[in-house]
Amino acid sequence: MSIDVAVKDGVAVVTINRPERKNAITMAMRGQFQTLFQQLQDDDEVRAIILTGAGGEFAAGADVGEMGTGGVRGNMVKARTLHRMVRSVAHTQKPVIAAVEGVCIGVAFALALACDFVIAAENARFQFAFRHIGLAMDGAAGWLLERHVGVMRAKEIAYSGRFVSGSEAAALGFALEAVPAGGALARAREMAGGFATAPTLALSQIKRQFSNAPGQSLDDALEFEATVQALMTWTEDFREGTTAFKEKRKPAYRGA
Repeated sequence: MSIDVAVKDGVAVVTINRPERKNAITMAMRGQFQTLFQQLQDDDEVRAIILTGAGGEFAAGADVGEMGTGGVRGNMVKARTLHRMVRSVAHTQKPVIAAVEGVCIGVAFALALACDFVIAAENARFQFAFRHIGLAMDGAAGWLLERHVGVMRAKEIAYSGRFVSGSEAAALGFALEAVPAGGALARAREMAGGFATAPTLALSQIKRQFSNAPGQSLDDALEFEATVQALMTWTEDFREGTTAFKEKRKPAYRGA
């Protein structure tokens, strides 16, 4: 497989592993993404996820060798499989952190933005290169980037097709932090370790609240909140959290 996964202490590290092609994503890998992230969603032992790339690169986007073949129908099928891949990451109800070193181009850039957090090496190179090969954006790239940086800045990055460094990504706000080269995965592991000992169900519902917010009115958000809060009071983690608070000790959350 070209997508590897290793699970330890509640954290799954998903690695795009095709370094001979800078981890360019093939059609087969798109299906692997969808299957793997569904498995991680359903695995109660996994409480946080890191997405990264092998060989000092995140990923160079979709494999150009597979582009433009298969006619209209074939290309629509390719688009749908790409969309399922992006959804599989974005819809995972567990914290997902992208640890980005090296290139992060095209749909790989969109995948990173579909995560909850991006930790970038200072010298990482983000790019939407679609204009350079005569294509519009895919992977909901514009929608995802505009949520972080605003429409005008998102257009500038997409229209120019320029590289954005990890340091600039942090300054613009689509990366949470920029760290020295080689340090992105270690920092992501540190964050994920904290999430893996947190109340997992509560984090999943907080994630749902943020995901639903753009399409909600204030009243919609409050109604959804009322339902979610009532549900959370029945969890073991809520009982543990409140008991630990009263007993002045650190809670031991089980993710249940």
